[in-house]
Amino acid sequence: MRGKMLWLLMIIHLGGDPVSVRHAEIGQTFHSEQDCIKRMREIFQQAEQQNQPVPPEVNMGCVAFKGKGA
Repeated sequence: MRGKMLWLLMIIHLGGDPVSVRHAEIGQTFHSEQDCIKRMREIFQQAEQQNQPVPPEVNMGCVAFKGKGA
């Protein structure tokens, strides 16, 4: 039986010189990559519509999580 995979919407705040990670967090979890990507796009679109675009030092991405460490 294949284990269920979660997708993590990661939010990474970068800063410093050289660039380093100031803060990282899991914003939300999803059961499909498509749902994760859809939500990430919604966040960017909502921010633009509210004239508060996501700052360039904030990066988001969907990462597969199989329930065990590296």
